[in-house]
Amino acid sequence: MFTEDIIQDIFLKFFKNLNTIRNKDSIPCWLFKLARNEVSMYLRNKNVRVDQFNTSDPYEVQVVSQMNLADTFELDEIKNLIMQELDTMTIEQKEPFLLKEYGGLSYKEISQVMEIDEELVKSRLYKTRQKLLKIISSVIK
Repeated sequence: MFTEDIIQDIFLKFFKNLNTIRNKDSIPCWLFKLARNEVSMYLRNKNVRVDQFNTSDPYEVQVVSQMNLADTFELDEIKNLIMQELDTMTIEQKEPFLLKEYGGLSYKEISQVMEIDEELVKSRLYKTRQKLLKIISSVIK
């Protein structure tokens, strides 16, 4: 039930502030930031402590191609491995990765959403990707 309330609050705030948004291209970033803040505020008010990314696959990736079953299975295994490894990382490490890879946000948009410097976003993404590459390369060998 709370998700509907949060979504309603987000869109109410969005429509109230629509005229104040100068750059209409930044609306997706603005909505991400607003949603993140609303969920955080809700969890803080309810004293709920959860890992917001504790999911096996946040977005089902539909692979449309001529790949055979073995290739599809291998990709699923790699996705599961990535998600397992992300679950071991701190929120500061995995949030920029998820916003970039699954949310499609730019470095600048991620820095605005997370309220951190853009160079810090790049650094965190680099370190997270290096960890993931190390894990994946050890399995693929």
